[in-house]
Amino acid sequence: MALSENLNTLIQSIISTQEFWKINYYLRSMKKAPHGGVFYTAYPNTFLKYYTASAYLFFSPNAKIPAPILDTADKFREMIDIANIDTEELLQYCLGIDGNPNNGNRMYIASYGKIITSIGRNEIEHMTAVSDAIEGRISYLGNFDINGQRLSLLFIFTLIESFAYRIHDVNEIINNEKLIVPIDKYGLSDVTGAKFERQGFRLDDKYYLYNIFLDTSIGSPIANVPKTIEIIRNIKLPVQIFMRCDENLAIPYLRMVSNAGVVFQKWRGVTLNFDNITEQMKSGKETIVHFDSQSMHKILVYVKRGADETGMEFYHMNVEQLWNPNIFTNDEDVIITNYIHGTYYPLCKTFEHIDFSVNQYNREVFEAKYRDAEKLTGVSIVTYGNLHYKIWCIRGDNLISAVWADLVCASLDAPFRNIFMETIGGTYIENDG
Repeated sequence: MALSENLNTLIQSIISTQEFWKINYYLRSMKKAPHGGVFYTAYPNTFLKYYTASAYLFFSPNAKIPAPILDTADKFREMIDIANIDTEELLQYCLGIDGNPNNGNRMYIASYGKIITSIGRNEIEHMTAVSDAIEGRISYLGNFDINGQRLSLLFIFTLIESFAYRIHDVNEIINNEKLIVPIDKYGLSDVTGAKFERQGFRLDDKYYLYNIFLDTSIGSPIANVPKTIEIIRNIKLPVQIFMRCDENLAIPYLRMVSNAGVVFQKWRGVTLNFDNITEQMKSGKETIVHFDSQSMHKILVYVKRGADETGMEFYHMNVEQLWNPNIFTNDEDVIITNYIHGTYYPLCKTFEHIDFSVNQYNREVFEAKYRDAEKLTGVSIVTYGNLHYKIWCIRGDNLISAVWADLVCASLDAPFRNIFMETIGGTYIENDG
């Protein structure tokens, strides 16, 4: 639909506010996995750029609006009033299917979102009238009662859907982050005593969403935490857990809203065999690169020997997924990879700590890294990212090789799990069971 100058100006004014950035980031981090609670991410930068929040999740019967959106609604509603936007145009923009990237859900929202209510119609007549209005055959104002507050909330969600590409790189997140809970040098806080849930965790009287880059896929039917957290919670105590506690993703616990829902699809889980892992670590080969002959994605395992302050030998174990650059679209200027690091003590056969980060690269640097042709490109395959952003870390005395490999598999995107297990000599089996 062609937008009026007033509506165009209003949209640009709203999406340029700090409040819009915050609620956009909040809803994007409050991601709901499809397929029964499991993500199958097959393209870089998905969580950063391409996995938008779906409005229909918050306008279904009995759904609740998250607190950050309610807290900013008055400001945006005032901006709508000042802009003198025609209500009919606003309804067409929010509920119309012309050019709306999520138009398949608009009929559902219009029917059940409590935004428009039919005047003197039964359910079948209401559905027909909704369809006619969405298609532009009849007006909204002449045929429905309008809930102005709900409409303004839907307008906010529609903007977040339409401008999902607004988070361009990790620097944008870092520049807006608010870390007030005591942190280490990586920006992580001790959350060992937190209550972990599907989409976030409770720390004292606050509820924090998990960082946007943490894959919240579940690992079993009706799980109450993501697979990563499930693995960590099953580690024999004692173990310390560190995560980012960004106030942009925090609300009072009593105002917590979750849209994770109950799922019954069985996790297509992993069966792992670790017979050769320790020997691979001891082999002395520092750089191991393994690729899939079909996708041409690569796994990089980089082993570096070190010694702690007592003189005891350990290995830095670095695992990074390398996307095949041929799949990138022309507008990808940065590439983000998942990166898992751990310090392994061969004498104890355990890790001292394991952590998960994302590495951000300028595209040209990443493509040179992937080529693994340092003499030609000047860039080594073990080149660090332009930016290293740590998401979580665990420390303990019981971090055995099986825990490490399980956490690597849970942290890698779907195309890389088989490649990783082939690299270290294990197996990865998906069971439909």
